[in-house]
Amino acid sequence: MLRKLAWHVPLIGLAVMLAGCGKEEGRRHGPMAGMEVPVQVTKVTTRDMPVTVTSVGTVQSLHAVTVRPQVTGMLSAVEVHSGQQVRAGEVLFRLDQRPFLAALRQAEAKLQGDLANARYTADQVVALRPLVAKDYVTRQSFEQAQAAALAASAQVKQDRYAVETARIQLGYTTIRSPIDGRLGAVDIKAGNVVQADSTMLATINQMNPVEVDFSVPQSQLPAVREALAASRANDVVLYREDDQGKPLAQGRLRFVDNAVASGTGTVALRALADNADLKLWPGQFVVARLTLRTLPHALVVPARSVQQGQRGPFVYVVRNGHAQIQTIKLEFIADDWAVVDGGLAVGEDVVDPVPARMRPNAPVRVLDGHAGAGQPMGERKRLAGVDRRAHGERP
Repeated sequence: MLRKLAWHVPLIGLAVMLAGCGKEEGRRHGPMAGMEVPVQVTKVTTRDMPVTVTSVGTVQSLHAVTVRPQVTGMLSAVEVHSGQQVRAGEVLFRLDQRPFLAALRQAEAKLQGDLANARYTADQVVALRPLVAKDYVTRQSFEQAQAAALAASAQVKQDRYAVETARIQLGYTTIRSPIDGRLGAVDIKAGNVVQADSTMLATINQMNPVEVDFSVPQSQLPAVREALAASRANDVVLYREDDQGKPLAQGRLRFVDNAVASGTGTVALRALADNADLKLWPGQFVVARLTLRTLPHALVVPARSVQQGQRGPFVYVVRNGHAQIQTIKLEFIADDWAVVDGGLAVGEDVVDPVPARMRPNAPVRVLDGHAGAGQPMGERKRLAGVDRRAHGERP
């Protein structure tokens, strides 16, 4: 009996060791070993791609005005409110007209008196002219009469200018908008005395069109000048700084500075953009994307399919039922497309989007009828659930 037990003990130990190795092998490969990963693919294709340069810019009003009174007086009425859109010629403020109206009437009365005096002196010259010829009056008296008539005529001219000035001063009591635009804060109230050329009443910014100031590295200057000369610089697309998906507006390049900023090594540019829907605001930071040229028949893949590895950017290409890593030379990314130069051929299947647990040389199952590029969000979520269930996760 003991001899039989002595033979069984080594066999039991060997069985335990084999079982342990099996568990270790199971832990090494896990439940995913040999399981196919469901993926979507997109064909490598060619398309004409814009070559662009991108920079952060600032929106500027094409015409900004600070409204100040041109005469000193009491503010009698405020006809607008803060943030109001105004038209050129629209009444903004009114000053008390009474002092200026009285000054105008006084100037007009003085004009009438001096006109009467001018007529009298002119009549004197006419009356004395035949008398001086007959020596009934002295030449000196006649010349004095002529001088008085000329002085009276000059006084009338001066009075006319005084009346015109008084009328202009009266017109300054009604303050109108010089441009179409949007008012800033209007904090002053009626009853306050405002000083000529001193008191700030409001600011007006023209909102459409607007200018966008941005800069590019000096290395891009030859391409910018070439695009401007060839009229290709009419495509400046503006985006929000935190959302470059949907454009805010589109403009055209209108100015390239005549010098490179020595401190930054950049060249200042200015674009003019339509702003009819008021999506752009003076002082706002935007991303300006300037198209320099178009690259014809560029080899492209969806930008989201490009991954970063130790050897540089790569994509997963489906070959013989497995997802193989293919290193690529990435030129640039524009409009959600990545332009590549080498490493891929037209028609190859690229995994897009890349599942969360994709691994090199993993066996894959291509989902029919689900192209990666342009996939609706709902379908992406459903397919993501399929991928999680395939790996033993809960959706």
